[in-house]
Amino acid sequence: MCICEIQTEENRSKDMLAGNDNTHTINKHIGCYLCGPIAVPGVPIAAIVLAFAMVAPVVAQPIATPFPTGKPVSIHVGTEAGGTNDQIMRIVARHLGKYLPGNPTVISRNTPGAGGRRLATLLANTAPRDGTELGALQRGLTTDGLLIDSPLPFKVPELTWIGTPSGTTDLCVVWHGAHVQNIADIQNTELVIAGTGNETTQVLILQRLTGGKIRTVIGYPGGAAINLALERGEADGRCSVSWEALKSNYPEWVSERKARPIVQFAFARHPELPDVPLIGDLAKTAIDREALGILLLPQALGFPFAAPPGLLPEVSAMLRTAFAQTMRDPQLIEEAQRIKLELMPVRGEELQRLVRAAYAAPPETIAHAKQLIAPN
Repeated sequence: MCICEIQTEENRSKDMLAGNDNTHTINKHIGCYLCGPIAVPGVPIAAIVLAFAMVAPVVAQPIATPFPTGKPVSIHVGTEAGGTNDQIMRIVARHLGKYLPGNPTVISRNTPGAGGRRLATLLANTAPRDGTELGALQRGLTTDGLLIDSPLPFKVPELTWIGTPSGTTDLCVVWHGAHVQNIADIQNTELVIAGTGNETTQVLILQRLTGGKIRTVIGYPGGAAINLALERGEADGRCSVSWEALKSNYPEWVSERKARPIVQFAFARHPELPDVPLIGDLAKTAIDREALGILLLPQALGFPFAAPPGLLPEVSAMLRTAFAQTMRDPQLIEEAQRIKLELMPVRGEELQRLVRAAYAAPPETIAHAKQLIAPN
């Protein structure tokens, strides 16, 4: 028995008292992969993760059944409580039940682990296929199956995508006093980007498409520390910050033009940023543009909600319709405005199309996408 299974057994009575014994069952079936890699002397972590990823899919798949009218529905989010993804999941959970058959109670659940992969694994392998278990997934994992060579215990295109409240427009921004103020400047002047490491992919794409002088300083613990570094002049800018988050969390930076966007990571320019170039505008070749079609998938999906694969067609359609109706709910709109969430909903059918198109890309396009984000 592995460490995480022992922990689960010890906590089983607590789970049962909380009415959460299903989580124990899920953990027991899927195993240690859900708890993250466990260090074993002399064995590389990558080998451990690969081993668990290969074992997980042997779990017997649930059978698709009709939606049980009136039965409680759970919406999980693959993060701890308190962040943006969690807030959005809870807003949806508070109103989705109005538009489901029987107006069921919708329960919010946090199912963190493995960067959101624990939740994706739950949906793909263990959750009942009747529309009563849904997930608010982290957008970054949507390209894992294309860009990570190790096999994963879930297949992104097979999940039932039911909708998103909004896509996201990620940015690289520079401080108003920095020597670099636009993309042209990085041809002759070094741009110093402060970060935690999560922005590395976007920095690599920008550098490889422009050939510009860009240096990253990694090790800041989070966004607040990065922003302080910009204000102190320790760095020129940051990447992988969304326009939506910038407006919400640092409105004075926007209104006073303290932080200036120099490039957008999205398929289309944000209406409020008509003069800021898209990363696709910097692509020099057709295969560059095709590779960006894969790499920008997470931004198109934004804050996506999904259900298990293999649902009955009528259940998939019902969930997508209910989600779309929820996005028009006046109370939800009011709550979204309160947290400064810009609602630009996309239906589940369109998310499914985008995901399948990305995963149907030719091998040479996928290989080029990997090259664009490969470490130096």
